[in-house]
Amino acid sequence: MSLKLHLKPHEKIILGGAVIKCGNNPVNFFVENNSVAILRQKDIMTEAGATTPARRVYFVLQLMYIDNDSNNSKFFERFEGLEQEMITAAPSSRRYFVEIRDCITSGGLYRALKTARELIDYEEQLVEQANIRLPIKLPQVSGLTEAGSP
Repeated sequence: MSLKLHLKPHEKIILGGAVIKCGNNPVNFFVENNSVAILRQKDIMTEAGATTPARRVYFVLQLMYIDNDSNNSKFFERFEGLEQEMITAAPSSRRYFVEIRDCITSGGLYRALKTARELIDYEEQLVEQANIRLPIKLPQVSGLTEAGSP
């Protein structure tokens, strides 16, 4: 079954590892062999955009997906390191990693990316809740005025 894609003007996609950019006019096309990696612009994360632990997980999974090699030890080791860091910091994130690992082992890297997107949303919720519950209090230093001078 072919996959129909509609690209907006100047929209980019990754198709089988190649970055393709639409011209000035929208275009429709069909991918007959949809076993290749396809990512729409809205789903592409740049390295500069991987600013949080969950976003770094997504970025590494994206590299695995584009490379079409879930057995790439370099990417998988990086994933495992990030997984350990996140589970240590937020044990409640473990369920996302269980699902992501299941996707990786079954060859469903696109599904792993979708779960990583959910992990990003979850991470944002955790940070938002932490900011509400833990207002930042600056330490009081005795002997200083509000301007910071003695």
